[in-house]
Amino acid sequence: MGRAAARWSREPLEAESVKRWLAQYPSGTVGTPWPEPELLDTTGSTNTHLAAVLAGGRVPEGTCVVAEHQSAGKGRQGRVWESPAGAGLWLSVVIDIASVPPARRGLLPLAAGLAVTDALIEVTGLDVRLKWPNDIVIDGLARDGSPGPRKLGGVLIEAADQAIVGCGVNVSGAVAELPTPQATSLLIEGAPPLDRGRLLAAELGHLGARVAQWRADAGLIEDYRERCLSLGRSVQVLLPGGEILVGVATAISPDGQLVVNDSQGNTRSVAAGDVIHATI
Repeated sequence: MGRAAARWSREPLEAESVKRWLAQYPSGTVGTPWPEPELLDTTGSTNTHLAAVLAGGRVPEGTCVVAEHQSAGKGRQGRVWESPAGAGLWLSVVIDIASVPPARRGLLPLAAGLAVTDALIEVTGLDVRLKWPNDIVIDGLARDGSPGPRKLGGVLIEAADQAIVGCGVNVSGAVAELPTPQATSLLIEGAPPLDRGRLLAAELGHLGARVAQWRADAGLIEDYRERCLSLGRSVQVLLPGGEILVGVATAISPDGQLVVNDSQGNTRSVAAGDVIHATI
């Protein structure tokens, strides 16, 4: 892994160190502090872990679990992946959604994506952006020269009465540990070695701020548009039913949908789908 990589520690998160970082990045909304995160050595999926907790009834907002290792991490459209121990930051957080009108609940994934990029920009100094809806990315070609951007991580929301916000970031993963040439890590992108406890605290602090902004309906979509790398790009969108939409992403609608001018000159709004940036 080389001398530079060796400076990146994969030691497990330590509760007292995390607590000190949390004091510097207070988490919560509207003056209500969130509980301290639960640190796990391993689990199938942090989202699945929290879903089992919620099956027993409501829990305080901000209830969070963090795993050093996931054996069955969850991705969009049922994808499953394994995360190397200590090589990333994998966490899930409970967010209350009942007070937000149903028409704006679809913006929670965008708020969570913004929060993760807020934290990464602050902690690493990298120009971290969002590929619609909430892939955490670095602009540029993939490692094999194919169209990018390069993916640092992502967000997965599972919602019922309370939502589970799952976030994953590749921190010190080496090339051989990453699943595709489109994947990257903070180490590969040249970020300075960091304490994952600091990144955890920063993510929770920024998530609380973005959730408050989402609830207040105060400029969230404008902030998202500024950080969304997909706007103005030629895209291919794999829709849930298997259709591939080809066109140019021209806008983000007020409810968070991606607006695409397709190759036939039609304007279509997409609520869900996998986006590939491409040259058409």
